[in-house]
Amino acid sequence: MGYLAAVLLASGCGGSTASPSPATLHAEVGDPVGDALADPSARVSPDLTHATVDVSNGSITVAVRFAPGAFDPASSRLTVQLETDQNPSTGIRQAGGFDVDYTIDMPAFSSQANILKAVPNAACTSIDPCYVQVGTVPLSVSGDGMTATVPLSLLGNADGRCMFRIVAYVSLPGVASSYTADAMPDMTLPPAHVP
Repeated sequence: MGYLAAVLLASGCGGSTASPSPATLHAEVGDPVGDALADPSARVSPDLTHATVDVSNGSITVAVRFAPGAFDPASSRLTVQLETDQNPSTGIRQAGGFDVDYTIDMPAFSSQANILKAVPNAACTSIDPCYVQVGTVPLSVSGDGMTATVPLSLLGNADGRCMFRIVAYVSLPGVASSYTADAMPDMTLPPAHVP
C-alpha cells in the first residue's frame, strides 16, 4: 500500500476516553510555499500551505490546502497522523518522540478517506500491517485541497485534543511505493496541537 510509506514517516493527535468532548476546539498550521520535494515520477509534487483542525459535535474535521498549482486530484494524497492519547505504548513511534495512534488516509482520487488504527507490535509487512482500517468517511476534494470529517468514535472515542502532522505525497496507480513531498509541520519541527 502506497500510503503506508508516508504513514511511517510522521505523526499525531491526543485526548482521552474519560472526558466528554468540549463544545469546540480549533487548531491551524501553516507551511511555506515552495518547500516541497520534487517527485521525478509525477508532473506535480504536492506542496502544503495551510490546514485547520476543528472539533465539534463529536467529530474532528481536517481541511488541508495546497499551494496554487501544487495539487493534482489524480495523484495527490495526504496522511493525517494523530496522537490521540499521549500513551507511547498504544501508537507507532515516529521521529521526535511522536507516537501515531490513528491516521486519516486522504487519496484525492477517491471519494472517501480511510481511518486506520496503529498496531504497535506489528512487523509492518503486507501480511502483518502497521495499521488496520477501522472505517471510512466521505472525502471532499476542492480546487486546492481536501476536507474530511471523522467521528471521534472512529478514533477510540478520543476527546479531540491531540497532536498531529500532515504528510503529502504522490500516489500513482500501479506504483507500490510513494514519495513524500511535504509535511506540515516539517519533520524537523514538533507536531501541531489541538489544545
